Amino acid sequence: MRRPIQLLSALCLTLSLSAPAIAEDQTSPEPVATIVTIKTPAGITRPMLEAEFKRAVPVYEKIPGLIRKYFIADADQFGGMYLWKDRASAEAWYNSAWRAKAKSLYGSEPDVRWFDVPVQIDNSSKR
Repeated sequence: MRRPIQLLSALCLTLSLSAPAIAEDQTSPEPVATIVTIKTPAGITRPMLEAEFKRAVPVYEKIPGLIRKYFIADADQFGGMYLWKDRASAEAWYNSAWRAKAKSLYGSEPDVRWFDVPVQIDNSSKR
C-alpha cells in the first residue's frame, strides 16, 4: 500500500495533466470562496427568484473584492457561490447589518460556508 503522500502526489500529477492551474502571486492574500444559502420563503417561485437575481447584478458588480458570483437555487433554498480576492473583502460584506437584513427579508438566517482557494482553474477561454 502506498503512503498517503505518494497517493496525493499521484493524484495531483493526474489532475495537473487534465487542466492548467492559474498561478497566484504568493505575496498577495489568498482568495477565499463562500457558499451562501438561505431557505426560500413560502410563496416565492423560481421565476420570482430569477427576476430578483437579475435585479441584484448591479449591486454585486460594485462590491469591493468580489471576483465572481454565481446565483444558485434549488427547490428549498437560494443563494450564491462567491470568489473573493481575500477573506477581509468577504468579511466586510458579510457583516452584522448584512445578516440582519437577510434574516429580515427572508425570515431565516443565511448559512455562510467558507473555503480556502489555494488553486484556481479557469477553462472559460477554451469554450
